[in-house]
Amino acid sequence: MQYIEKYTSLDEILERIDLLKQEENYYEEDFNILGLEDLEPDWTDYMGCTYNPHSKNLSFKDFFTQNAKAEDFLNASGLNPDLVSTHLKTLENGNFLLAFDDDSLNRDVNRSSVEADIEKGPGDNL
Repeated sequence: MQYIEKYTSLDEILERIDLLKQEENYYEEDFNILGLEDLEPDWTDYMGCTYNPHSKNLSFKDFFTQNAKAEDFLNASGLNPDLVSTHLKTLENGNFLLAFDDDSLNRDVNRSSVEADIEKGPGDNL
């Protein structure tokens, strides 16, 4: 099931991500943050979250990142056009959306990441 939550600040999103990571076993890469292009936080560069900017402009950065425009991301999520339009208006008002789904909770721990290594626990070094 997919969840899209509305927030008025990026601090609220960080708190929500931390809570979901602690209580539900999500990882940072499970989250997409949607907001206006000029409000993209610099911390997305070192976190695993994806920022999907709402903008009609095509920037040089778009060619080298996997960040889909917010409108494309919402349309690809299978939402009806009216709901996509409502979400885009939310972004245009300076708010943010946090999108994630519970499919990621069914992942196998055998992936290579620091969080997976921690979850696996210490192993034999022999």
